[in-house]
Amino acid sequence: MVATFLQDDLVEELKEIFKDFRLKNPMGELSEINVFPQELPVPAPATPPGESEADPVLLEEGLAGDTDPAGAEDPYPYAIVRIEDGEIRTIDGEQTITLLIILGAYDNSLKNQGHKDILNMIQKIYERFAKNAILAGKYECLHPMQWSLQEEGSYPYFIGGMALSFSVAAIRREDPYI
Repeated sequence: MVATFLQDDLVEELKEIFKDFRLKNPMGELSEINVFPQELPVPAPATPPGESEADPVLLEEGLAGDTDPAGAEDPYPYAIVRIEDGEIRTIDGEQTITLLIILGAYDNSLKNQGHKDILNMIQKIYERFAKNAILAGKYECLHPMQWSLQEEGSYPYFIGGMALSFSVAAIRREDPYI
């Protein structure tokens, strides 16, 4: 099983876990949790006034000029599913893949308690895999599950995350001499 298949399945599962869960976005509206594989999307390149949009080839090659973070849509609240690492202990053994789930929340309340939104997101993920450790009928969530909150304050943005490891079925050896 390719690690990206696991990543895609976990992205879809997080969308399901968070489907009825809303948090405040930087516009002050309640918003669904945006779920991304591996990284946040790159902001679109800035197009100077009076000019047409950049050539798609230049965009793909990163030559279309600077991006405009101020004009980009803010991704908060979000979850990123990042492939961290994997391990195959024996030649015909199962594979263990660790995925990081990076969580971002926005809370501009002067009470500075946005970490509670992150902890609620962590709890929802934990509950899902504590009740049923199987993902997409193909992967088993292993223990321990780890989670953490950011050490440094970054009001009104709050970050935390979880590390989940999954057991992935082994590839069957076809060597007739073994």
